[in-house]
Amino acid sequence: MKTNRILLCAAIAALSACKIQIETPIEGRVTTTSTAIECAADQTCTVDVSNLSFDETFVAEPAPGWLFSGWKARDAGLCWGYNTPCTINTSGWAGLEAWEGFLADPTIITYLEPVFAVDRRTDLIELSDEDSLTTTSGLNLQLDFFRNSAYECGLSGNYSFMVVNPADGSASDEAPLWVYLHGGGVGHFDDEGDYYGVLGQTENTFNVEESFEKLLNIMEVRTQNNGRPEDNTLTRRIQEGYRMLVVSMCDHDLYSGLGTPYPNNPNPNAEVNGMQATMSAVDYVVANYPTTEVWAHGTSAGSTGVYNLAMSFAAEGIHLTGGVPDSIFPTPRLIPLTAAYGGDPSSPYQLGFDPEAVIEKQGFYGDLSNNADPEARIAAGFTDVPLLFVGGRNDPFCNHDLPAIPEALAEGFDHNCDYLHEGISQVIAAQPDSPHQLAYIQNRGHVPTLDAGPVNNTVDTFISDIQAGNSDAPFRKIPGDKMMLMGHSFFRPFADQMPYHAVRAGVDGHSQNVEFSGGASGAPLALWNDAEHRANVQAVLNSGDVDVFGMTCCDWKLTPEGDPALDSEGNPILSLEGWQTWFDYALAQNPDTEFFIGIPWLDYPTDYADAASYAELWNLFYNTMVLPAVDELRAQYPGVTIYSIPYGQAVTELRAMFEAGNLPDVTNLQGPKDSSLFTDYKGHGGQLLKDLVEYVWMDAIYGVDLATYAYDDGYQTDLKAIAKSIMDEHNPHYNGPNR
Repeated sequence: MKTNRILLCAAIAALSACKIQIETPIEGRVTTTSTAIECAADQTCTVDVSNLSFDETFVAEPAPGWLFSGWKARDAGLCWGYNTPCTINTSGWAGLEAWEGFLADPTIITYLEPVFAVDRRTDLIELSDEDSLTTTSGLNLQLDFFRNSAYECGLSGNYSFMVVNPADGSASDEAPLWVYLHGGGVGHFDDEGDYYGVLGQTENTFNVEESFEKLLNIMEVRTQNNGRPEDNTLTRRIQEGYRMLVVSMCDHDLYSGLGTPYPNNPNPNAEVNGMQATMSAVDYVVANYPTTEVWAHGTSAGSTGVYNLAMSFAAEGIHLTGGVPDSIFPTPRLIPLTAAYGGDPSSPYQLGFDPEAVIEKQGFYGDLSNNADPEARIAAGFTDVPLLFVGGRNDPFCNHDLPAIPEALAEGFDHNCDYLHEGISQVIAAQPDSPHQLAYIQNRGHVPTLDAGPVNNTVDTFISDIQAGNSDAPFRKIPGDKMMLMGHSFFRPFADQMPYHAVRAGVDGHSQNVEFSGGASGAPLALWNDAEHRANVQAVLNSGDVDVFGMTCCDWKLTPEGDPALDSEGNPILSLEGWQTWFDYALAQNPDTEFFIGIPWLDYPTDYADAASYAELWNLFYNTMVLPAVDELRAQYPGVTIYSIPYGQAVTELRAMFEAGNLPDVTNLQGPKDSSLFTDYKGHGGQLLKDLVEYVWMDAIYGVDLATYAYDDGYQTDLKAIAKSIMDEHNPHYNGPNR
């Protein structure tokens, strides 16, 4: 077992801590390999470290369907940034009077908190169809239909989803995202292989792939009434320019499955994947469509899905802007209601429908002992995602017109729907300044937000109140920088593409200015010596708030006669003057400015016989000239952040793959940009090379995790994996602060 072993006093000296407080979320527990310590899920446990023989390895154990993603970063946090077991020992404290004193101080506390996540995949999502339509009110909608072959439906096909781009807009428009999870009840197989659901459902109703036509019909039925727009929550969001994401439900699992076995399914090894597929769809859309706020709205079965979706993202520290679970949201009170009248002609639940079988099928989210339901979470203080619960008093799914069940009568309710909603009402009322609301509509039935009723105004107010509080973009977790970027044609394309990827890769607040001049005139000293270029860059720097100043290479030392100066071996000598001149000016405007030097590939690449000879020279140049220059600059500017980006390495990797026949997206070394590594003899990059370099930049500058970045570039070649390997292999001493 690989562990992250630290000597407590040395590793967290600044924290001065000797008491460990373990805080576990509901999704898993923490134990130690010695079995001496166990902290169950949803607990706070304190471990006294009071002697010099403490040596324990802490292991995070996820609940079924979850995975351990790492120890949480926080003040006085232990092992944060690692996703391996955490070993703490005090053996090195002996004889150190100050540290031994800490052992006896009960007021000093450090923290160990695991983070668990839903395991999911976006790499097998493919665009399967696209179309456009004009609504009855004259709005043009562009539709994209995707299939995720990583997740199979209960009986046949794969999970799918549809993106409805902003009205009269396109896929490139930045917009808030409205995730809609439709209804469809829930069902299960029994141990005889018979299937039970609600109303007239069979095993084939929601255990098969939902096609483009079906998802489109779902939207049309819910937004139109007799050929005219229905004035409901969905229609209003479309009219307001939201991007819609409509996700399929084809395990009939309330969108809640976490990859656990599908009980009694006739297909061997079948799983329930509803939550995995739904989160993957959201990840994919946020990474491929410019997205600001992210809202989730579910009706009926989708109501449970929306609540669980919000909880699943919250476990990872991603907090949706808001959620609207409409009708029959998950609550312990629903279990006796569904069990009481199964098979009754007035109840939607079929004879033989077993709520316990549904609980088993759902797994983690069905098991009430996990305290994952909204009543338990809100009672425990959950406020990270505002939730507007909606219900109708005349809803047949809470058996509104059947006699009150004993549990309702015991609490003084003579109406089943009143009993169902009371639990949510109580916990919201008891929570100080709660962001949550319950809209319980007296004269409405199932899914009121799909009717043209007044509850849609309640939803509008819920949205506007959150927006008035400066709602953020929940998937943009990386703080953005204001940048000044300047260089030549082996630099500018990647600078120009930074904003495109920043909004998709989770960067919040990125801004930039780019100054360009071709060839040698784009080197730092040449740009300084050109009055117009210098004035343009200085105008940006003069604001005093540029966070990052990026430039490229290279200026060369010259003889008094203006010829290239050569070293004793006949090689040109790199000049630092251009970098120094710009550093001095920028630091005078903002002493906290950070700098990066982007190193491109060598020009005229086809002059080199093969990839190996080209790589040899580039590596020699980078390691013996560039990195020593960075060292010298750091020595001259102590305390200033200066790093390098080896994006020229992209050419050495791609050319080697091309010569080995392992680059299927490229057919030529030089030629058209869409099928060639280079577009001309000079060595300007084709599209594949440009896209690879852009990934290197995003990793190097912002620390974007390319392993989880769900952007789909359409290539067979895994460019993100190549870019990640380039940066993983780069000498970390020369990386930036986010890497």
